[in-house]
Amino acid sequence: MQSRAAIRYAKAVYEIAYDENSVNEVFNDMSLVKKLNGSSADFKTLLSNSQINSRDKKNAILSLIDNHNSLTIKLLDLLIFNKRVSIVGDIATSFIQLYNKHNNIKEALVITASPINKELESEILSKINIPDAKAINLNNIVDPSIIGGFIIRYDGKEYNSSIKQNLNNLKKELTN
Repeated sequence: MQSRAAIRYAKAVYEIAYDENSVNEVFNDMSLVKKLNGSSADFKTLLSNSQINSRDKKNAILSLIDNHNSLTIKLLDLLIFNKRVSIVGDIATSFIQLYNKHNNIKEALVITASPINKELESEILSKINIPDAKAINLNNIVDPSIIGGFIIRYDGKEYNSSIKQNLNNLKKELTN
């Protein structure tokens, strides 16, 4: 859950990017920041470490983003000034949500026991039907506790075909 501050920063950046006709470029920057924030413990440590100078954090973030947009630099400068660099990951997430909403792109979540490959991702996307969606972004979360199978969440619905769920259903049937 993003903070209200992160949502406000994201809205402001989106509006400015829209006015400057650079939404797609800023989206690319924010996508990378979100990906790093979600997958790299070192990146999270960089953002939260009070011993690291804010300018060094900015330079480190920008060095990870190829062809960064000038608006991304301005955002980082503002975050440094307001001592809020640590929320840049949440801002990126909020920005992407705004981008998806304005472009009618829906999110779907697939939880599996092991990572899915591109072939399986394509098959899953072909089975998901969300009316009025231009595109669907598929996010895969690996959760070994479901043992096998998958759980799909999209458009307020959930389809649970995990082995763990099947075992729980069987257990309920046997105890009744």
